[in-house]
Amino acid sequence: MAESVTVDHGGVTITTNTMSEADLRTEMEAPATPDPVNATPLEPPPSETPAQAAQRARDEKGRFAPKTEAAAAETRPEPDQNPTDTPPARRRDDSLPRHNPIARMQQALAQKAEAERRAQALEAELVRIQQANAAYDGKFQENAAARPATNGQEPQFEQFANEADPYTSYLQAWTRWDHAQQFAQARAEWDAEQTQKSRAQTFQSRLNADKVQYPDFDQVLTQADTLGLQVSAVMQEAIADSPKAADLVYYLATHPEECLQLAEESVSTPVTAAPVMRRLLESHLAPRAAAPPVGSGAAARAPVSTAKPPVTPVGSSPVVSDEPPGEAASAAEHARYWNRRLKVPGSK
Repeated sequence: MAESVTVDHGGVTITTNTMSEADLRTEMEAPATPDPVNATPLEPPPSETPAQAAQRARDEKGRFAPKTEAAAAETRPEPDQNPTDTPPARRRDDSLPRHNPIARMQQALAQKAEAERRAQALEAELVRIQQANAAYDGKFQENAAARPATNGQEPQFEQFANEADPYTSYLQAWTRWDHAQQFAQARAEWDAEQTQKSRAQTFQSRLNADKVQYPDFDQVLTQADTLGLQVSAVMQEAIADSPKAADLVYYLATHPEECLQLAEESVSTPVTAAPVMRRLLESHLAPRAAAPPVGSGAAARAPVSTAKPPVTPVGSSPVVSDEPPGEAASAAEHARYWNRRLKVPGSK
């Protein structure tokens, strides 16, 4: 026979001899199993009424949301319409000019007064400067009147012996005279340059206008350049001033020997003799035939001279004609004629 086992549990003492102490304690600590016969039935969950179903939340497709989602939606807190992180609206400061019309008007009046004050100060400064300039001009004129006159000549130190500071007065006068000389020289050079440009333009326009009567003008001029044909300075000035510039250039280009001889003879002739050289060159040009007078009907008859014929001298030497040589004459004959005509020293 097994020994009896006694176990105290929950204020109850149990003694048994059918199981061990461990099995008894396990049995006592196990949860109680409900009796299906004597068990109390559970109450059913309350049914949903139609009004509650109508108030249930719907999803985005219009279907009823599950009860769990509806309950979560009901318990979900509503968003705060006035969040605390939004900065409060700034209050308008009526003391600033842009918010206060009276302040703006006062500011504009102050700016106007400041502008008027500055204008008055500038006008006063302008009057002061004008007065100072007038006083300086008067003093300068007085000094100029008292200053010894040089009449455009270089000032001399002896002319300023009566000045308070003779050397300074002389130095100032000489500086003014030197500046005047430099200005006059620069102006003369500028005038000469402008005159030379004007003459070159006039010569070129005459040459372009008159060379059309010579079909081979450019060809002849190119050949002359190839031969190295040159003219003297006085010849160049004479051609540039002549209204028959194209005729003279063409003549000299087609007569290179005569051009070279005349250039050698006039190489030392001053440029001031350009008018005489121009008349000499123009005399070499063949005279153009005069057009017959135009009249009604037949050609006009040439006038008949009523002068007596010249008297033939008796026993005198032949009279030497003063007419220039013709086209058939040589260059040497032309040179002797014009040297004699211009009275060149050493010519007969």
